[in-house]
Amino acid sequence: MKKYILDLTTTQLKSAVKSVIEQDYKIDQIVEWIYEKKSSSFKEFTNIPKILREELDTKFLLRVLKMVKKETSAVDNTVRYTFQTVDKKYLFAVLLHSKNKNSVCISSQIGCPMMCSFCSSGTVKFARNLSRGEIIEQILQIENDSKEKISGVLFMGMGEPTLNFNNITSVLTSLLSNREFGIGKRHITLSSVGVVPAIKKLANINFGIRLAISLHAVDEKQRKKLIPNNFGFRIEDILNAGKYYLEKTRSRLTIEYILIKGINDSTRDAHKLTRLLNRHKLLNPDVQVNLIPFNHINGIQLQTPNQDRIQKFKNILKFNKITVNIRQAKGADIGAACGQLGY
Repeated sequence: MKKYILDLTTTQLKSAVKSVIEQDYKIDQIVEWIYEKKSSSFKEFTNIPKILREELDTKFLLRVLKMVKKETSAVDNTVRYTFQTVDKKYLFAVLLHSKNKNSVCISSQIGCPMMCSFCSSGTVKFARNLSRGEIIEQILQIENDSKEKISGVLFMGMGEPTLNFNNITSVLTSLLSNREFGIGKRHITLSSVGVVPAIKKLANINFGIRLAISLHAVDEKQRKKLIPNNFGFRIEDILNAGKYYLEKTRSRLTIEYILIKGINDSTRDAHKLTRLLNRHKLLNPDVQVNLIPFNHINGIQLQTPNQDRIQKFKNILKFNKITVNIRQAKGADIGAACGQLGY
């Protein structure tokens, strides 16, 4: 049975191909073809003898994901990709354009066990974790398709990244490696709903990437309604873990807060959020609150607050010296905006 070559770290790859190619410099060339040149076929490895390319092809798979759909926003040029796995599951990734960089929002699981009530991914029954290679291949395929260099990665697609911890950390090593992707740590953001032990473990490894905590609520009752399967982690513990991550990594922390009409968008909620952050000593320049107006999802009976209410919420945070941003939806017309990645 063929091994999926992207599932192997560079160290594992070197060991696996030794039976085919013994020279270290040729193995380095293979790594270059895979990650820097982003080849999709062993036939493209032209500085390796044909007989060895054929041997690689008999032992390894270079690609396993099938791109089955590509949709481009008529509004902002955002691109939503749908991939099919070997076991006929579907996952989604998004290419986001901005002035200075191109970022990809990638998935870490098929389905999502968190079951957030405001998120289309939460309606997809959890099937399994994505492998290291399936996560990496999303980026490689999007770069090949778009013919554009990816300089930012967001672990904000389908799934809870910290529940796929070993594969995610393996991917992070490749993203940060200058011999593989060479993406700067400040251009990588991992979003978590708040799996406290995993956040602390990630802090201790200290990749230095940015952490985004999907808080979305100011009290436990409110949060349980929005995130039914929160594994029992309390807001206090989640914010403490965020503070630990901030202090340990000296990176930046984002607090994500979705605004839903009549549920968590009142001025009272804004004041409570301010007090929460203040109590946990998170009122500093390295902490930013991203306000995310709810994006419409078919079948989910929630509504977006009006602009006046959103602005009032923002102004209260800003008055209290909180760095705050209203996230502008990208790709909403093709179901690619925050919370819309589902079937």
